[in-house]
Amino acid sequence: MKLTRLLFITVFLFSVFTHHAWAGQADTRVAVLPFDMHSDVDISELRRGVMEVMAGTLHDAGAEVVGMELIKGLVLKGGVESFDEGTAIEISKKAGADFAILGSVSSLGAALGADWRIFDIKEGKLLRFYHKDAYSEDELLDGIERTARSMYDRMVAQSEAVPAAGKDTIERIEVVGNRRVDDEAVVKEVVSKVGRPFSPDDVKDDIRRIFGMGYFEGVVVDLSDGASGKVLTFIVEEKPLVKSVTLSGNKEFLDDKINEVLTVKTGTVLDRVIVKEDAERIKLLYEAGGYYLASVKPEVIYEGDRVEAGVVFNIDEGALVKVKRITITGNEVFSDRKLKRLMETKKAGLFSFITGSGTFNEYIFQSDLSKVMKYYFDKGYILADLVDERVLLSEDKKWFYITITLKEGARFRVGDIELTGEILTTREELREALKIESGDVFNRSRFNEGVDAMSFIYGDKGYAYADFDIKTGVNEEDNTVGLTINITRNELVYIERIDIAGNVRTRDKVIRREVEVEEGELYSSTGLKRSRSNLRRLGYFEESEITESEGSDAGKMNVDVKVEERPTGSVSFGMGYSSSDKVVLTAAISQGNLFGTGLKLNLSGTVSAKSSNYVFSFTEPWLFDKPLSAGFNIFDTMREYPDFDTDKQGFGLNFGFPVYKRTTRGFIGYRYERVEISDVSETASPTIKEEEGTSKVSSVRFGIVYDTRDDYFFPNEGSLVNFSTEVAGGAVGGNINFAKYNISALRYFPMPWDTTLALRGAYGYVHSFAGKEVPIYERFFLGGINSLRGFETRSIGPKDPVTGENIGGDTMVVMNTELIFPLFPDYKMKGVVFFDMGNAYDGSVEFGDLRESIGVGVRWFSPIGPIRIEWGYNLDPEDDEKQSIWEFTVGGMF
Repeated sequence: MKLTRLLFITVFLFSVFTHHAWAGQADTRVAVLPFDMHSDVDISELRRGVMEVMAGTLHDAGAEVVGMELIKGLVLKGGVESFDEGTAIEISKKAGADFAILGSVSSLGAALGADWRIFDIKEGKLLRFYHKDAYSEDELLDGIERTARSMYDRMVAQSEAVPAAGKDTIERIEVVGNRRVDDEAVVKEVVSKVGRPFSPDDVKDDIRRIFGMGYFEGVVVDLSDGASGKVLTFIVEEKPLVKSVTLSGNKEFLDDKINEVLTVKTGTVLDRVIVKEDAERIKLLYEAGGYYLASVKPEVIYEGDRVEAGVVFNIDEGALVKVKRITITGNEVFSDRKLKRLMETKKAGLFSFITGSGTFNEYIFQSDLSKVMKYYFDKGYILADLVDERVLLSEDKKWFYITITLKEGARFRVGDIELTGEILTTREELREALKIESGDVFNRSRFNEGVDAMSFIYGDKGYAYADFDIKTGVNEEDNTVGLTINITRNELVYIERIDIAGNVRTRDKVIRREVEVEEGELYSSTGLKRSRSNLRRLGYFEESEITESEGSDAGKMNVDVKVEERPTGSVSFGMGYSSSDKVVLTAAISQGNLFGTGLKLNLSGTVSAKSSNYVFSFTEPWLFDKPLSAGFNIFDTMREYPDFDTDKQGFGLNFGFPVYKRTTRGFIGYRYERVEISDVSETASPTIKEEEGTSKVSSVRFGIVYDTRDDYFFPNEGSLVNFSTEVAGGAVGGNINFAKYNISALRYFPMPWDTTLALRGAYGYVHSFAGKEVPIYERFFLGGINSLRGFETRSIGPKDPVTGENIGGDTMVVMNTELIFPLFPDYKMKGVVFFDMGNAYDGSVEFGDLRESIGVGVRWFSPIGPIRIEWGYNLDPEDDEKQSIWEFTVGGMF
């Protein structure tokens, strides 16, 4: 190995010096000694290039490169592989050189560099130190070529200078070449100081320190004699500012997509390491998209005397590599088809250009392997093993061939289950939480969930650090797994500190009041679980996370609340169409977290050719910083019906209070309304004619709400139950008497594949008293996006037997079934399929007369609020009804 290296150096020296042999005699003779190499990889070619460029440039400038025969003899006969300063000076003197150059090249991570020194042989002293940094070989060689020309000029000037008897102390330190960085900032970094003795080792350290400032890509140290000592001049070459960052050659990925992964920014100092890392990031982006043959080469284009530079990422996308075949071997219990269905990685199909199937991603593939093994473990095959997995690239580099080799083993069932240690409640309660019994097929995921449930029980009693030591006994004779869980409670844990981060607009107290644990209180698993739900239900945050960290000692814990705020103020709009109203426009200006205090403010309006509705409302959800809510609303509504017009103005007051923890709240409300019915047609229903004129509604409303939903906009689990009673007239005042009862229940069920099943039922009943009829505007009308989709708004209900006009019902029932599934999770967009049933009646509910519809829709939490676009299909349309209806709105669900 050593002989090979010596031969290489000899051939190398021969190629360098013969290529640049000086035909004539020159005044300046230079010996270029072989550079050392510092790298974890072979950079011999880089060293060859550095020396060739340096020798060639000096030759072209007028210098004679000497010493080849001496160096070759030392390499071949003496076995010398590196040259120190003493050897370099001795060789140079024997060769008759005036100057000697000795240095090294390095490749460390993403950076390439070269360091070298010039020795004045006649004077026996160092003349200059050099350092160059680059991100590519071409740029390093270009920098050395430019520098070598100035090296020759410096040698000539030194040869012509009159020798001075300078002292070894430093007389003066100067900085040259800096534009943006002050002299003082550079001098502050160096070890060499005025008045101290000159030290070559200190100068080497100075170069490293100056370069480490991050502002320079080249540093030259020039030594000269002053009147009373050495003059130390640091000649720096500043890194340029990034003027522009552009992409070239990208077709499959838009600029915006690639720019998301870039960290180099315009206006910053060029950092070659960052540029090279960004090139790797772009390559990884392409690999994730299946372009494994993509290459990215960064290029720096200097402008304005190298003060500014443009960074160009030249992208060669290459061909898209698809998965041609997936082969699974060793599986007998589960079919290839079953296992492949678990995997996100698929082979390319006929419609891959549409579905995206066949794309290979290493991270996703490794996740797929984990899914396959998890499936085996959850089906009782606890000894299953992934023997081998191979991904081979075809010779034409167009296809991947995947082979997965499995070992299944036998299926195991649960043997004896033993709970030992410090039992906090009863073994029966813990076994019930564990959710597995002896004889069951062993399911690792269910078992882990059971242990988490037991941990939750202990955590709810304050034992946050309870330890569950699990020992398994595998019996391969009867294929059972015995489980022993030894429980150690450890000490009680108290909340030491609650830290809140990420909130910019929302005040700390608004977040803190939703956290159901307090500093100094005993730790509570349930309290933290409810706190997470409370924060999600607020609707203020894109993301909210509650984590736990150790406190100052074993009995204390910190709770860390981190949120990412979403816009809570919006200007929203909606649009719909009906045969009666034609185009219906809605608009709203709302703020759900006014001034970051949680106050809710809303101004909304709806306008059509025959109706208008304006509402202003304000709510304080935590009155006097207590869990009490209070608010009011003011409204003005007008509507033209075929046979009459209505005009309403009024206001409402409401007050809410907790009934049971955070999940159940009661409320009391008051409503005053002036209603005018006018322009009644001669052909109108007698019911309507009787109500012509002005009436006043004064009512009180009592209700209770139970809410355990895990999210305000897109719940996955939980319930929302609402019951209310409203009484108007009598002792409350007004000239309209009625009592109205409403109850609705909504339940969300988490389903496989991140889907959610939502079931909703609602029932309403209204009746009059004191000999007065229920006014038409207080009766029930169904139809529309919030009740029965596929029917026009307020079109469902009893009709006048003479005029056929819808006069509303005194009873109503609605049932909605929805399956909600993800469409584009990154954009918070979901799809929905639904089935609706319901009707309004004049009297008791007749379930055989329910109207039905089905449909699909899209729900998107857009920048202007939750958007619903839904299409309903009337399963049994009547003569005057449409078969289907599109509807669009902005607002909450249901």
